[in-house]
Amino acid sequence: MDPLGLANFFDKVPEGPFFKALLSDLTHPWEAVLKIGPALEAHFAGRHSQGSLRANHRSESPEPAYYQQSTQFLTEDLVDQELMIHIGAGTLIEAGVTLKPKTVIESGCQLREGAYIRGNFYAAQGSVIGHTTEVKNSVFFNHVEAGHFTYVGDSLIGANSNLGAGTKVSNLEFRTTVQKQEEIFPELFLNYQGQRIATGLQKFGAILGEGTEIGCNGVINPLVFLGKGSWVLPCLSLPKGVYPPASRIYSLSAAKAARL
Repeated sequence: MDPLGLANFFDKVPEGPFFKALLSDLTHPWEAVLKIGPALEAHFAGRHSQGSLRANHRSESPEPAYYQQSTQFLTEDLVDQELMIHIGAGTLIEAGVTLKPKTVIESGCQLREGAYIRGNFYAAQGSVIGHTTEVKNSVFFNHVEAGHFTYVGDSLIGANSNLGAGTKVSNLEFRTTVQKQEEIFPELFLNYQGQRIATGLQKFGAILGEGTEIGCNGVINPLVFLGKGSWVLPCLSLPKGVYPPASRIYSLSAAKAARL
């Protein structure tokens, strides 16, 4: 079995056209992050606006968004066709949540106080985007919990995974001063099985397989592919690379030994 094959990460893929569009016809798994935006746009095709939020709705450029004013439990779906925001019934939205365009939150989720949802984001049923958690261009499968002080960028997080408080799924490697000044974002390369593979991407976080446990204050570096059922202990920085299912990462030396 190919260690980078989707079966090493996901058994329980939610049904529906979004996930079919996201995961079909991939040559490499990291290509999925390029399909998040188009798959979200397709989700809104033919839909009509309905429902309302107790929020300031600012639709003018450059930063259209909802800014939730008070805590609200949705008893019906909210669809804003203009901003492409869809929040399912049964979701709790606490005061202080920010929602930017191209966001889908399925039913039964929790958006806790201070959550910053920057757009191009899909959360499947029962997921938690917690206090001061920031997410962008990412997908949470069913029942993903990012409950406290977490960052997730350009990533796929498998079902029933837990990101402990302070987890950072980083998506950008170090750059030189000149690169920052000139706004240059170098291409990311994956070292895998003795090869240096060009990804064609400038930003990519991780694919974390379903049932993953990341301990508090863990750092997941760009281009991590962590097989399903894996654990990373608190306060560890996981180097980029491919890790098989059921990995147990208790130290940096354990990470290097497990990496394929």
